[in-house]
Amino acid sequence: MKEQKKKQLITVLLLISCAISVTILFSTANQPINSLQSVAQIDSLISKEFNRFNISEQQVSIATTRVDSNFYRKTYYVALPYQFSKTQFHAELNNTFHRYSVEAPARVTFPQQDVNIQLAYRGTVVRTISLQTDPELSMETDNISMLITFDELPADDILTKLRSLAEPIPLVIKVEQPLQVQNIKEQLNGRYTPVIFWFHNREGQRLFKHNSDAAITRLKRLERISPNTNVLIAKGYENNISTLRTFTKLTFVKATDNQLFTKRMGKKSFISGLSELTTNTTPTTALINGSYSTVNWIKEELPDLKTSGINIIAPMNL
Repeated sequence: MKEQKKKQLITVLLLISCAISVTILFSTANQPINSLQSVAQIDSLISKEFNRFNISEQQVSIATTRVDSNFYRKTYYVALPYQFSKTQFHAELNNTFHRYSVEAPARVTFPQQDVNIQLAYRGTVVRTISLQTDPELSMETDNISMLITFDELPADDILTKLRSLAEPIPLVIKVEQPLQVQNIKEQLNGRYTPVIFWFHNREGQRLFKHNSDAAITRLKRLERISPNTNVLIAKGYENNISTLRTFTKLTFVKATDNQLFTKRMGKKSFISGLSELTTNTTPTTALINGSYSTVNWIKEELPDLKTSGINIIAPMNL
């Protein structure tokens, strides 16, 4: 009997060991290690990182040091504006080269706060990137407001993904009646902020655009039953701006220069459209039709959008 129990115990342990091995196999499969074809390939990867972060050729100078008859070591000197995040660049660079088994330790020099990154392959430093602040440079950024719109309160997993972005991206919920506003606030119970409400009629048309008198009437009721509410006012509010300013317990958020982004665009066009938004002197507002697809696309691509010079800001109030 004891011998039988021992065999059963060994079998269980073997099964556990196999399960752990399979788990390790799948976890490492998600982190592919690419083969570095040559040391010169490192220069190509560095150039791609510079492009991702909008670092122009004029900002980079290269010095070459001869190590021996067969090997030259390059040092990239990169001039950057003070707003540039050197730590983010180092993190993205390290992530890129980790897949090629290239280490990328960094050292900060004070008081300049320059960052020197050494790229080491098989124990040898092959390239150095020196990130240096140039006070004469200014960083060009495009300020964009993103508003995610939903026809109803979205599912909890979508709210979780939006919170994880840690960006001032409001949740916009379409409503017909003021009572819906109070009900949605109670359901949310503070799980996501900020929340903005956008009044439409039964046909799904913007209420202010198609019936401004009905819109004003509903705003008066809203101020009575649910004060301290954010209300979205899109195109067509200009004729009512003096009336809107008589409301003292409501906050009006404007989205006048907006572009609509939906999942029907496809991921490539969706992301390309966001990255091509320019602000000139006035921040641009992107109205995004909320769905699992669009929220996932934003979550996946937001780091690259930010490295390309896009700055997410809160929408403007009237």
